[in-house]
Amino acid sequence: MPLPRRSRVVSFLFIAILAYIGVLVKRKFMSPPRVIVVGGGLAGLSAAHTVLQNGASVLLLDKMKSLGGNSVKASSGINGAGTPAQAAKSIVDSVDDFIKDTTASAGSLARPNLISALASNSASSLEWLGQLGIDLSQVTRLGGHTIPRTHRGNGGPPGWAITSALFKKLDTEEKATVVKSATVTKLLEADGKVVGVEYAVDGSVQRAEGPVILATGGYAADFSSSGFLSQYRPELLSVPTTNGGHATGDGLKLSVALSTPAALVDMDQIQVHPTGFVDPSDTSSQTKFLAAEALRGVGGILLNGTGERFVNEVERRDFVTARMQEVIAAGHGPVRLVLNKDAADELAAHIGFYVSKGLMQRVEGIKELASVTGLDESTLSKTFEAHLRYANKEEADPFGKVYFSNPKFDSNGQFLVATMTPVVHYTMGGLSVDELARVLHADGTPISGLYAGGEVIGGVHGQNRLGGSSLLEAVVFGRLAGHAAVEGK
Repeated sequence: MPLPRRSRVVSFLFIAILAYIGVLVKRKFMSPPRVIVVGGGLAGLSAAHTVLQNGASVLLLDKMKSLGGNSVKASSGINGAGTPAQAAKSIVDSVDDFIKDTTASAGSLARPNLISALASNSASSLEWLGQLGIDLSQVTRLGGHTIPRTHRGNGGPPGWAITSALFKKLDTEEKATVVKSATVTKLLEADGKVVGVEYAVDGSVQRAEGPVILATGGYAADFSSSGFLSQYRPELLSVPTTNGGHATGDGLKLSVALSTPAALVDMDQIQVHPTGFVDPSDTSSQTKFLAAEALRGVGGILLNGTGERFVNEVERRDFVTARMQEVIAAGHGPVRLVLNKDAADELAAHIGFYVSKGLMQRVEGIKELASVTGLDESTLSKTFEAHLRYANKEEADPFGKVYFSNPKFDSNGQFLVATMTPVVHYTMGGLSVDELARVLHADGTPISGLYAGGEVIGGVHGQNRLGGSSLLEAVVFGRLAGHAAVEGK
């Protein structure tokens, strides 16, 4: 016989109250799970610190002997929209403006949910880094941005500054265990969930249980015959790379080996950065050092083999790369990057490093510049004079440049010069994730217990990544993954 209506209501309320009490008891008395983070670059470090800040413990595994990954090499900065640093310089920016620029760059592969997550969490991510004592007070404009929003400090390259601060702090955390030279060989599964990892260290195989965050980076150094580059972009196997040898798509391989594999997206979308240094002492090296986009952001210009400009230096990376490749293919190279003293002074720490490595050369006056490059002095003079006219709005730049910084090249002043070549730099493809950094199956459902952040994920940047968004992606999605893993989302 059914209960009277009033009794049913009371029963329902009683059950609801018991359930609520159960949740409170669980939160108060049950320890959060230990979270396993695979990869010690900026995404992994951001995830690890977020896990700790949410009361859980963390096991961080990295296959290298030292932490940092490719993040330590990042030299242009980290994007943020609507930050105090921008306000201090009277720069008006917004999340909507950042979304528009990122969407335009991503083209037909733009994914609004991921772009929104990236942009809307940008200012808070920079604030979080600032709370750790990281200086991000300087702001510049990189290619594809309509507003200056790429932040860096007054010291050395921002990638090193940020990652070193995070792994030094991690060393002080009692609830953090870091194991280096540890190669994860398998994701453990139970009842359709990822419940841990199997890894090899010091010749032994070990297991660790807990939710897993993958932060293993991309596949831009996966040159094996069966690797992702061979599978998706074989023509890039002969192009130099800026990536360390660790960037071999490990997290992707682990995830597609699951009983129900994770989905991969945009795997053919690989960014060829326009400016890698050609080391005069080793011109044929397959690995090149990146010439930071900030060098062009502060006013560096690109010249062809006759000393003339051929592109808007602060256009999107894919556009500048295409123009450079056309120049080189037509036999009109080499391509050189030239900065004046004012531009070089803005990036003094970068320039000092590049010069010390023999990648850039200081010269005094246009005569010496012509002498060391073999370029015609009168052609160089005409190029510099025209560039200043465009900057002063006396004429329109034939290449469409409207944002100029330090545009005056004094014929008697100091110049910095280096030879450039396009380089495989960043893989926009990777694991399919949602806006909470949960790894997805092909049908769009989350894989319980598996999260990811940084270059291992795909879909955030679409067809092209804007400069300054790699470090941001690492922090934003690393933090999102840390939150989701602790909360069991």
